[in-house]
Amino acid sequence: IFFHIGSASDPAGKEGLAALTAAMLGKGGTTQRSYGEVLDALYPMAAEIGFYGDRESFVFTGTVHRDNLERYAELLADQLLSPRFAPDDFQRNQQEAIDYVSKALRGNDDEALGKQAMASVLYRNHPYGHPTRGTEAGLRAITLDDVKAFYAQQFTRDHLIVGVAGGFPADFPERFVKRFSALPSKGHALPKLP
Repeated sequence: IFFHIGSASDPAGKEGLAALTAAMLGKGGTTQRSYGEVLDALYPMAAEIGFYGDRESFVFTGTVHRDNLERYAELLADQLLSPRFAPDDFQRNQQEAIDYVSKALRGNDDEALGKQAMASVLYRNHPYGHPTRGTEAGLRAITLDDVKAFYAQQFTRDHLIVGVAGGFPADFPERFVKRFSALPSKGHALPKLP
């Protein structure tokens, strides 16, 4: 599931909002299940929900045996369509992002830190200038209400592309895509890049 939304859409002073919102979808509960219950549902299928992102996109991925496709597709769609936005999920994902920026990036990953330092110089005063995961100050400034608002404004059908590959029934893609009609049709415009 590809959303044409990324860290370039982070508001000033809240750098990391897009990535934190994506983390709440990929590593949070749904209205029907806590995050622990989501993990428990995925375990017998030997499946997981992955996500990654960059400056202009977030992608949610998964691989599952075709015998479990319908159950997995339901779980994945629920993650993206019915997020719980639980305070404990928010605190865990926010702290994980802060730890990445303040500890892992600064202290354990010289290559990524060098790339980010170069991007900060190349893209000074540009939406590409901060780390995709955010800045420590930006992440600390984000509230759960910010995440909820960003989700409602940006995770919309006009920013969405759905793709499937592998062994699936012929009618599966159409049925799966139809589930995402629950998203708002149009979100905020993507930022015009300088």
